[in-house]
Amino acid sequence: MAKRKLINELAWSASRMQTFERCRRAYYYQYYGSWEGWYDDAPPDTRKLYLLKNLTTLPMWAGSIVHETIAGSLMEFARTGTAITVGQLQARARNCLRGGWVDAVTKKWVRKPKLTNLQELYYGNGKTLPKEQTEDCRNRVYGCLQAFAESPLLREIQTVPSMDWKPIDKLDSFQVEDVKVWCAIDFSYTAPDGTLRILDWKTGKEKVKTIQTQLACYALFACERWFATLDKLRIAGVFLGENARVSTYPIAPELLIDTKEVILRDTVEMRKPLTDVTANVAREEDFACCEDEWVCQRCSFREACPAAKDKPFAATPW
Repeated sequence: MAKRKLINELAWSASRMQTFERCRRAYYYQYYGSWEGWYDDAPPDTRKLYLLKNLTTLPMWAGSIVHETIAGSLMEFARTGTAITVGQLQARARNCLRGGWVDAVTKKWVRKPKLTNLQELYYGNGKTLPKEQTEDCRNRVYGCLQAFAESPLLREIQTVPSMDWKPIDKLDSFQVEDVKVWCAIDFSYTAPDGTLRILDWKTGKEKVKTIQTQLACYALFACERWFATLDKLRIAGVFLGENARVSTYPIAPELLIDTKEVILRDTVEMRKPLTDVTANVAREEDFACCEDEWVCQRCSFREACPAAKDKPFAATPW
């Protein structure tokens, strides 16, 4: 049976809207120009954009390894009861770091663009990076995992039966009127006091406005898909780079109303440049290039973009 053809539909996510606000041309490349670039027989320009779409920076790579390591260890604990220790977490991460580095420098991503392809290598010499950058990446990963392993929060999680856990870090969606909204909750469980706890692991700094919108979306998801009530909902960001500091975000009904309005307003803006709203069709020339040099210098699509390709590359700061 032939595989069903995927449909490119317009949906809202916090990361999608951030890209739209940062650079319209990068937004086009990310969500339209690269579409179907995963096929081996895709047009060269489409394939190139798909490859660039999958570039990752060192900070992003470090964050994804931390998330994957924590998710994998929690799933294993649920299945087998295997203790979650600093050594076990760091060993898992070490394998990810080594494997990803090999994929990047041997260019395995040419055939499989989803494999690790570091922006700093791609726009560098393709073989090496300054030792302080790679050590900083490794130390950040190890430090975040150590903070998680030694946190009171993990001890609390391990006392909760896994049957009271929600699916771990699973991409899912809900509706706000006619708009699909994507989100992936890092970890959620029903605590002994009956409250539903939603946790979001963070490896970077706390940006209150961005995190508040993201966590409000998690609350909307929990209310719609898990039938949670606000009086029994507790949501927090866990800042692993700051010794697993827990920052709780109160969720009031007014915030959820405001968040829905933001999603609907954002979607109106994302539809404006489309040539066919119903079919979600876009043209590159209708999406302006960014004029912010800081953004251009760190853009994954600089090789394809006429506004960025001649500017010097600058690595994304931690």
